[in-house]
Amino acid sequence: MTAATIEDQFAGLLSGGPADPGPFYARARSEAPIFRSQATGGWVVAKRDDVMRVLTDEDYFAPLSAGAGSSVSHGRTILHMSGEEHRKKLAPIAHRIRRPASLNGEIGDLIRDLTVDLMNGLSTGAAVDLKAALTTPMPLIVTARIMGLPDAPKFRDWYNAIVAAGASNLSGDPEVTARGVAARKSLAEWLTPLIEDRRQSPGDDLLSDLCTLRWQDELLPVDEIVSFCSFILAAGVETTDRALSSLLKRLISEPSDWAALAADRELIPSACAEALRWAPPVHGISRGVITDTTIRGVELAAGDRVLVLLASANRDEDYFDVPDSFVVDRFRDNPKREFTPKASIMPFGAGTHHCTGSLLALQEMTVAMNLLLDRVEHIEFVGAVPEDVGYVLRSPASLPVRVKFRS
Repeated sequence: MTAATIEDQFAGLLSGGPADPGPFYARARSEAPIFRSQATGGWVVAKRDDVMRVLTDEDYFAPLSAGAGSSVSHGRTILHMSGEEHRKKLAPIAHRIRRPASLNGEIGDLIRDLTVDLMNGLSTGAAVDLKAALTTPMPLIVTARIMGLPDAPKFRDWYNAIVAAGASNLSGDPEVTARGVAARKSLAEWLTPLIEDRRQSPGDDLLSDLCTLRWQDELLPVDEIVSFCSFILAAGVETTDRALSSLLKRLISEPSDWAALAADRELIPSACAEALRWAPPVHGISRGVITDTTIRGVELAAGDRVLVLLASANRDEDYFDVPDSFVVDRFRDNPKREFTPKASIMPFGAGTHHCTGSLLALQEMTVAMNLLLDRVEHIEFVGAVPEDVGYVLRSPASLPVRVKFRS
């Protein structure tokens, strides 16, 4: 296979169709671990070591601040900050969503109570889309409650449009961009009165923390707080929703794996980590080259764009045995490590910008799976197993199932 064939094959994957990208990743790692992509306007990197370097070597690579594949649709966020500014502005977010006391206490209780309420709305024997009924609303409402935002379902369409116009808009589609800009404006109009209110009367929530945070003796600008809220909502919902729906797709289609978790609940965190390795929510992240450098002898110039394939790194045979197989107990010895910056898997990125909400995602997935295993006697898909769709953001579009609950 020539590099041009690999480029053409990759361009086909970018359409987000249901074709399994695993075979392409294996070929890219073997035959063209770095190649030029006309479709993305930059380089594409497939091997784990190189992906790790691009994400962690801040002397040569940085998050994109503009253009196709960037997160500019949110505005200026924590991704675009470094040094003391990054540390200072990340601190209130980490304080809210990473502390063990909160995750195992009030946040854990919130996730449990909300999941129970959502499951109580399901009828035994009736067909239901488990994605629409559980995996999407649960992290959406949890994230909104932590932030102190009312009417969580109200901004679902807004952040969908903003996300579509951001990192997943690799081609820079102008219509997608325009919808994202309009949604970001609507979100700002909705949030601005809330921000002004929290400045005057802060509560015990993340929005209040951001509204009262000072940087260089000044309160954060309103537009920056809007950007933070937009980004946190998207990151907080997309990861758990897509990861949990991918895990459930696997477990429902492979009853032996479901039975293994039912028999040994300690395997649940391992299964969550394996789902994130095998079918990550995010398949690629874009970075910009800030200083001339080389990768595997290929010269990259300052200003070049690089798309690192997280999903390929997660299947690198140099790091994982039988990388294309889902192994439910792969991470049994230390599953929590896979949700930290020391992880061997890369669904949450790496380096300074490793996802701060990774432990929250683990808690949400673990609680949901335990409750499902407690209550579900039998579950099966209605019709064919749903296909994965999307590229940068990828997961099943729906989970149409029929559930029999224990009486």
